[in-house]
Amino acid sequence: MPKLNRTKQAILGFLTWEPMSGYDIKKAIEDSTSNFWSESYGQIYPILKRLTEEGLVTQSLLTTRGGRDRHVYTITEAGQEELRRWLSEPTELSVVRRAVAE
Repeated sequence: MPKLNRTKQAILGFLTWEPMSGYDIKKAIEDSTSNFWSESYGQIYPILKRLTEEGLVTQSLLTTRGGRDRHVYTITEAGQEELRRWLSEPTELSVVRRAVAE
């Protein structure tokens, strides 16, 4: 079985909250999971591009007054189905290693 890209699944999960830009996703990661997991823009934007190509998200251009145009991503029904499929799969057990003082 190919290794899952957990960043892809996490981004789909964040997009269930609301449509977001790459910046918004990075901020959501920093605000919620940064104690144990973080991602760079260099990881987020290529995955957003791939999710768009796969039809799991749509991209729209939001023009703001006096500011930059923002690319906003919205999860599609296919993206929601993909996320539900992934969430229903059994999890892999992690090996926990503990140092033993002698």
